[in-house]
Amino acid sequence: MKTQTALLIDLAKKLEKRQSSKESAIKSLNSAGIVTKEGKMTKSFPNLERVLSVAE
Repeated sequence: MKTQTALLIDLAKKLEKRQSSKESAIKSLNSAGIVTKEGKMTKSFPNLERVLSVAE
């Protein structure tokens, strides 16, 4: 039981870290005009959107 609890805590920490990294990346890309505040590609970069959709 302790092992499962420790694993869940580690997973939560990783997810929290990933979420904050994603948020900061979106903010950075938004300030550069590449994505909207919601994380959608702007119309200025249609080719980049196509490349990223294939990479996912």
